[in-house]
Amino acid sequence: MRPTDYDDIADQYAARIDDRVWNTLYERPNTLAMLPPVEGKDVLDAGCSPGWYAEALVDRGARVVGVDRSARLIELARERLGNRARFHCVDISDMRGTVPDASADIVVSSLVLHYIADLRPAFAECARVLRAGGTLVFSTVHPVPEPGRHGGAYHQTTLVEEHWPWLGTMHFYRRPLSEITEPLVGAGFVIERICEPMPSEELRAKDPTGYERLRRNPAFIFVRARKD
Repeated sequence: MRPTDYDDIADQYAARIDDRVWNTLYERPNTLAMLPPVEGKDVLDAGCSPGWYAEALVDRGARVVGVDRSARLIELARERLGNRARFHCVDISDMRGTVPDASADIVVSSLVLHYIADLRPAFAECARVLRAGGTLVFSTVHPVPEPGRHGGAYHQTTLVEEHWPWLGTMHFYRRPLSEITEPLVGAGFVIERICEPMPSEELRAKDPTGYERLRRNPAFIFVRARKD
């Protein structure tokens, strides 16, 4: 069993992701709220998917480079933004030769890290491309699952399988908090904020059942860190 390859589901994902309430009303607002001002900044969208964050950042005045290991998602991002941003098909765990050292003020990575087995190379690459004092903001699957979800022991990093009705069978890693924070600090970052947000009233109006789930157990965790 391997993490989900988004090349296999890229078009299906891109066609429906902008209508998913947990993304549009929960993950995206909270990730954006963690960012420092982006106007006039160089931002790397690490795991850019079909380009929603890249577009949002460009609209806020940032200069954006997006990377993703899915060639099809990169094609869709280019279709979405044209020449407003630059995109490259490359794995965020090894961007050498594509993204120069100290070329970004901010790195944002939305719901990507749980598809990566070893976070140390990914965080090391984020540190490499950031300028001194630069900011990394990311979201990922929350370390503490809902009761009965994912199974296994908390302290183990586990490749889990879930069925998402809108996408199919998905595989991703659930890992304990220390397996997120320790590689992050080891790469030279200082953690500034960790956020476990409550769902909004707008989400409650559109998805009451999802609201109750998120109110009891956050689906994602949000982290902002500074390159020391």
